[in-house]
Amino acid sequence: MMRRFYLILSLAVAWLPVSVCAQESAGADAAYVYKPDGTRHCDKAPGISLDTMAKELSDSGIAVYARRKSHDGSEGIAVCGKPTGGINVYRIAGSDLPRALELGFRRLEPSWFDSR
Repeated sequence: MMRRFYLILSLAVAWLPVSVCAQESAGADAAYVYKPDGTRHCDKAPGISLDTMAKELSDSGIAVYARRKSHDGSEGIAVCGKPTGGINVYRIAGSDLPRALELGFRRLEPSWFDSR
């Protein structure tokens, strides 16, 4: 039991500098951007993955500090073939926001997370 505890503790401590470093790199001027993930009602296709869309940002020189799947919050219309409202959300540096917008991403206000 103690061995398992120490293993978990050591893994947590090993990852701590990585997460702190990523948060500091984005700085106080962090911005959140998103794009629809392409999922549609009644379609079993998984949509665009977080990694695939993150590569679109990184290929343009934009560092991604955090990512997550979410929903745009709209009720939408639940008809086969219509978008589900699924989105991929990324945390980037605020200075990279104009380039991300040029790639078709949209800005997401940080307060949006408070309502989720």
